[in-house]
Amino acid sequence: MTEPSASANTVRPAWSLHRRLALGLALSIGGTFALLFPLLDRWIDREIYARMDLTLLQRATAVGRVLQESDPRRLERLMPEYEPEGHTEFFTLFDEASGQPVLRSPSSGGAALPPGPAKQGTPRYFDVVLPDGHAGRALATHVPMPGAKSRLLVVATEREGWDRTERHVHLALLAGIALATLIATCLALLLVQRVIVALRRAGAKAASLQADTPTQRIDGDFPRELQPFADAFNLGLHHLYAAIERERRFSRDVAHELRTPLAEIRTSAESALADDDGAQARRSLAAAVAACSRMQRSVDTLLLLARLESGQHTPAPDPLDLAALLRELLAAVHGLQTQRGLQVCMELPPSAWIRSDLGIVERILSNLLRNALEYSPPGEQIRCRLDRDESGWLLSIVNAAPELDAADLDHFGHRFWRKHSEGGTAHHAGLGLALAFALARAVQLPLRFRLDAGRLTAQLGPWPALA
Repeated sequence: MTEPSASANTVRPAWSLHRRLALGLALSIGGTFALLFPLLDRWIDREIYARMDLTLLQRATAVGRVLQESDPRRLERLMPEYEPEGHTEFFTLFDEASGQPVLRSPSSGGAALPPGPAKQGTPRYFDVVLPDGHAGRALATHVPMPGAKSRLLVVATEREGWDRTERHVHLALLAGIALATLIATCLALLLVQRVIVALRRAGAKAASLQADTPTQRIDGDFPRELQPFADAFNLGLHHLYAAIERERRFSRDVAHELRTPLAEIRTSAESALADDDGAQARRSLAAAVAACSRMQRSVDTLLLLARLESGQHTPAPDPLDLAALLRELLAAVHGLQTQRGLQVCMELPPSAWIRSDLGIVERILSNLLRNALEYSPPGEQIRCRLDRDESGWLLSIVNAAPELDAADLDHFGHRFWRKHSEGGTAHHAGLGLALAFALARAVQLPLRFRLDAGRLTAQLGPWPALA
């Protein structure tokens, strides 16, 4: 005996909805912000540089005004930010003709600022290394001077403060993204938790379902997205309960129907064994065989009913001539008709073409005709009529039924129902009409009975006519 492989015994670990949802939300929200971060970073850098360039422009305007209206040597007193101790603000004034610096801010320590790329024109903004070695931002622009041509003024400011501000903004943005991702994930998990609680309650309800209470369902405060799942689950429960009930009914029916034939077979067999008369033993065995035949017919009928009710027997519609089929079936029961002295009056057209399952229709018609022949009093007349109207072909079978009353029609189609108990050797098991009703439902064909003045009318149809 071979042992099961290790892979066959391996149980896959249960996956966590919370964990997958949290990871998915974190990745999706964080990924979205990660894609937006370069755009936000670029926008922030542009805004910071715009503020810096605006400050430089204001500085250049102020320096140019002082140079035009005052003695350049008074610049330190008028603009203290350019004092020798200053190390954040700088300027240099160039002679455009020679390109040589003619004036430097006291904070420059004798060093001149570069004029920047001349091809950009003025005003032009550019990054620069300041005289004190720090990174800075510069503006080059023309400034008109009294009694002279315009000169090129370059003003610069240190960038470290601006860069520090930019880094702080970036850190705040990253922290905000992380916090927003965390908060959104937690809120989403809290909302999902409500759904999970509803599913847990539904699971507990499903675990408590019993086969003896087929009306139970799982109900709860499901969201609209999960309601189709609950409806499908309840539909599956309905089908399961219906299957259980069919199995139980089949078991009850088989036990009910086989009890009497089995007792009859045993009695006949015991009589054959105990009787020394060969002729009597053969009669006992013949009775046993007949009982077996009835038992076989009953079991076959019950199995067919079970297949029909479970949907396992699928109709196969084909064109067929209903009038010709009725003639064949009436000819097949001619012996029974003669034996009981009955008169059958047929009112059939030359042909009546319909589309249906031949085997199912043949069995329904056979059951209805045999019921009419076997239950009609001897010497009575049976009418078999096929009419056509705008809805199609309608079959009517009328026979005398003096022992029936209107209340008996409610029992038609119930299994094992008989008007009178016929004993253990009864020829009828009470399954013929039950089978006829089940077969008619399988092909979606109406089957009705009506009792008028002691005459029973069975109506089958209408069938849509093919021509």
